[in-house]
Amino acid sequence: MKKILILTVFLLGVFAININAQDTEKPKKEKKPKTEKVKKEKVAKTDDSQAKADKAAEKASKKAEKEATKAAKADKAVEKTAKTEKADKKAKKEEKVTDAEKAAAKAEKKAKKDEKVADTEKAAAKADKKAKKTDATATVVDETAKKSKTAKKEDKAVEKELKSEKGVVAKKAADKDATVLPAKTAKANENKPVQASKSVQAKVAGESKVIGKDAKGRTIYEGPRGGQYYINANGNKTYIKQDN
Repeated sequence: MKKILILTVFLLGVFAININAQDTEKPKKEKKPKTEKVKKEKVAKTDDSQAKADKAAEKASKKAEKEATKAAKADKAVEKTAKTEKADKKAKKEEKVTDAEKAAAKAEKKAKKDEKVADTEKAAAKADKKAKKTDATATVVDETAKKSKTAKKEDKAVEKELKSEKGVVAKKAADKDATVLPAKTAKANENKPVQASKSVQAKVAGESKVIGKDAKGRTIYEGPRGGQYYINANGNKTYIKQDN
């Protein structure tokens, strides 16, 4: 832009010089006697041409100055536009940074929420596990109580059976002194079953384990507290007295 202004000023200067030269180089007329008046007229013409040239140069200078001002304004406008674009870029960059910060804050908030949910789930799982453990303990206690109750019943049954066996032994001792049973009765006793059926035994024995058979072929069971018994033909437990 400055180069254009300089070129314009230069052309205007050349133009002014040409005009001055044209005014100066006129066809020579016959020389007249130089008088004071003629000299004054010539000087006046020269001054007039110079004034025109100066005026043209001034006009060209003003025009060049105006063009320079216009160019300066244009440069300022360009600079302003550049600044505006730079500001817009900066604003967009800051906006991106703000959006990234918002996204990070949102992600952090979500992570904390997920962590809180996970902690709640862990606490719930722990509580559920504890509840199950408590239920299991309660079940064991309940089963222990039931077993204890059953054991007491079994103890009573053992005591009853022992008493019964003592009575039977006493009766047998009394019968020993009596007359021998007839052969028919003895045979009938031999054919009499010594134990109940297997289904009855399984029902009566429950969870008791089988530990073997005695000399008479009766199945011997062991109760929860170590008591040994067999199930007689009537389906009742008959405890065996163990030697200490």
